[in-house]
Amino acid sequence: MDRSKDAVAQRLAEAHYAVDSGIELIIQLVDPPEKEADPKNPIKLLEVSRDTTTSGIHPIYFGPHIESGTYFPSVIIEITPEEFEAIQLNPESLPNGWRLGREFAKAAPAGHQ
Repeated sequence: MDRSKDAVAQRLAEAHYAVDSGIELIIQLVDPPEKEADPKNPIKLLEVSRDTTTSGIHPIYFGPHIESGTYFPSVIIEITPEEFEAIQLNPESLPNGWRLGREFAKAAPAGHQ
């Protein structure tokens, strides 16, 4: 099992898509490269969900969970599609100097290509 931060972020995103059908999009939030390289710096996932309520950006912190292959701390931020549109218009509204990073693709339903 790949233990890199990128691989763990990918697995987290896949797991979240699998358990929450309301998630439309997951984007990794990133810090400057020198800070992002620190293993103590958490993986940050911005989850756009049609099933959440509009409440602003409220990061929820989770510690590492080695047993499940999550070797880094993580932060999850769940927002509505409308809140995401506002972030796209004003990316500086993200806290802590975070920036929008890569998007994680949602897997096609079984039997679809």
